[in-house]
Amino acid sequence: MKNFKHPMRHKNVFLTFIIVFVFAAILNSCSDNVVNNSTNNNISPQTSTYDGTYAMEWEMVLYNIIANESRYNPPKASRIYCYSCITIYESVVNGMPYNRSLSGQLNEMPSMPRPESSVEYDWPSVITGSMPVVIKTLLNTNYNSSLNMINNLHNRQAAERKALKDSNIVNRSLSYGESIANKILEWSQTDHYAETRHMTYVPPPRSLNPANWEPINPGDTAEEPYWGTLRTFSLPNSGYDEVSPSFLFDTLPSSPFYRDELEIKTIKENLTTEQYNIAMYWRDKQLTGTPPGHWINIICQMQTKFNMKLDKAAEIFALGGIAVADAFISAWHTKYKYNYLRPQSYIRDYIDPNFLPLIPTPPFPDYPSGHSTSSGSVSYVLTQILGQVAFVDTTHNRLGMPGRPFNSFYEAADECSNSRVYGCIHYRNACENGVLMGRKIGQTIMERVKLKIF
Repeated sequence: MKNFKHPMRHKNVFLTFIIVFVFAAILNSCSDNVVNNSTNNNISPQTSTYDGTYAMEWEMVLYNIIANESRYNPPKASRIYCYSCITIYESVVNGMPYNRSLSGQLNEMPSMPRPESSVEYDWPSVITGSMPVVIKTLLNTNYNSSLNMINNLHNRQAAERKALKDSNIVNRSLSYGESIANKILEWSQTDHYAETRHMTYVPPPRSLNPANWEPINPGDTAEEPYWGTLRTFSLPNSGYDEVSPSFLFDTLPSSPFYRDELEIKTIKENLTTEQYNIAMYWRDKQLTGTPPGHWINIICQMQTKFNMKLDKAAEIFALGGIAVADAFISAWHTKYKYNYLRPQSYIRDYIDPNFLPLIPTPPFPDYPSGHSTSSGSVSYVLTQILGQVAFVDTTHNRLGMPGRPFNSFYEAADECSNSRVYGCIHYRNACENGVLMGRKIGQTIMERVKLKIF
């Protein structure tokens, strides 16, 4: 009797072959980005076995340096924070077997150096090796106090690790960190930042268009007019999530543009103590880490609040840093595209010639609010990662300001946005649409950046 082979058995074998082939193809397509077991040597403890303190300490040192030196505008600060946050993640991702590198995910980001597979690494020491190199170079600092802060933290962390681990392991890890840092810096040199340092800008005069932004205070020049041309980190381009103004410039008292500007004058004349406190709290000017640094500080607070392990801390710093930086690139692209004048110019020309804002008007166009856009972006990312978290923001305790309680990251972002209206330097639509634009940016980042392989 001949053996009978059921046709369904052939079909099942064929389907199994197809499934295996497709799965292998998917894995192969991700091979440049996925840190898998073949590159993750089993003799190194995983990143999750360490706490996130070292990562947080470096971001707080960076915050304090930017606050103390007081020479970094918000866009420049956002760039420095972002590259530093990415450096933290790339320093430890090879100890996270189910995570991807950001290489191949972020725009033009090259492959990072891989650790040797047959020797042990100490992931906190890798951070200790990488962060001083990145921070010193990006800050281009020449203040002894700042250099001392960096060197002291490096030396203390290295000594702590050598007290716990073999010196050969620590030294190898420090060197590996430096190689990561150098690759990050090489990538940073191609983001168009250097070119914009030498580009000149002449603001279009209001005689051509009364809606045009104009310098207001003595010595004002347009701040970072070409920031919107920098390479974005995750967004396809700087205008990808742009939100247009809800209404156009108008001087008629019945127009929504006029009403938004009149609201600012009314707020200034009837300012409450709470509105004043909110405006001052979120101003993030002198002696602070700037507006993007405020949200990096909040991320540090979350690391402490949840006692995060190093893997979780690295993930939240990476996504938060990207959200901050892409928000500022996008906001500045939109600012100079629409080039709307500031409330101080409008109110003086069309409502009250003697008007003065509560806060000095910054030297760049109004729409959208950078504070609002970045707050919308980071608050979205943090909410997606951590959920709705009630917290007390203690960012400005060092300045003697009491902490402010919030029921969620969205609530904090909305208060930050309102603070610019209370400070009389942004009309409301620039703030509300800024938050909306920021949340769109945050959503795009979360859709495009996949830290896990599944």
